[in-house]
Amino acid sequence: MSNLLHFLVVSTGGTIASGEGREGLTPTMTGHDLLKYVPSLSQLGEIDVHDLLFKDSSNMSPLDWKRIAMFLIAQEKRYDAFIILHGTDTMAYKASALSFMIANFTKPVVITGSMQPITQPNTDAIDNIYSSFLFAAEMIRLRQRGITIAFGGQLIHGPRSQKILSHDYTAFTSINYPHLGHIEKGEAILTHRPSLLTPLFHQKEYETFELETSVFLLTLFPGFRARYLEYIVNMEPKAIVIEALGLGGVPHLGESLLPPLKLSQDLGIPVVITTQCVYGGVDLNVYEVGRKTLKMGVISGKDMTREAIITKLMLLLPYVEPYNVEKWLHTNFCDEITLP
Repeated sequence: MSNLLHFLVVSTGGTIASGEGREGLTPTMTGHDLLKYVPSLSQLGEIDVHDLLFKDSSNMSPLDWKRIAMFLIAQEKRYDAFIILHGTDTMAYKASALSFMIANFTKPVVITGSMQPITQPNTDAIDNIYSSFLFAAEMIRLRQRGITIAFGGQLIHGPRSQKILSHDYTAFTSINYPHLGHIEKGEAILTHRPSLLTPLFHQKEYETFELETSVFLLTLFPGFRARYLEYIVNMEPKAIVIEALGLGGVPHLGESLLPPLKLSQDLGIPVVITTQCVYGGVDLNVYEVGRKTLKMGVISGKDMTREAIITKLMLLLPYVEPYNVEKWLHTNFCDEITLP
């Protein structure tokens, strides 16, 4: 019986697989095409490849997340680890969604991509692919599972990941949470193990879970009109996420947003307050502009990323009544939130 590790590479498109089309870069390369640029991978184990999608990740939808999740579940027992090649623009959404959708998954899943196509002479794709395999192999050795992103020599916990740079090769970072590991002298070093606690779904529910996409995200700025928020509330989305100011400030003088927030509560629409700041999260108990919103019944996003909040809501809303959303949003499922 072979002791070689058995990897499955799932190719979905993105910059890493892109070539010039009539209107700019578009995914054209298969997973096999990509791995030809990294011949040293053969030393790490047996590798199978499956081309599941050919999409720029800006075109990825929650239905694609479900398709990827179902494919991983179907292949779970056949492989030791999974490498997903994906576009960077929505990679953090995908990593967060999978962290909630398949929290019971028993094998390491490492998602990677690149800022330059693999055919470019200055590409970061080759390093990112190779590093993903190193991280996956080390996770197998240490019996560590979970959904992760490998990028720029760092390993990041999926529901804490965020793309913060639009051009740089270190585009991703970990928000309000330690990095899981890094590459040092050609070896993967794992430095943190996340707590994977209570799954959102039981195994038997995977094939039937739904995603509610009627979630509205808006960003506040000085001069934001209250009637804009009132209009959004009257559209009756299933939830609203507000990227507020600083620790979660929402104006209540002049163009006060408190009346439309009150209307949202009257209509049973959960409103989650997060921050435009990259790090630190929100604390609605510090300032008057936060406490007044709490009195309106809003929900604190605490230190979760925007991506984690939105994907978590999408998965909760089909199953949870509006009055219970806060309880479940503040439940820690996979170390996506810091609680007292």
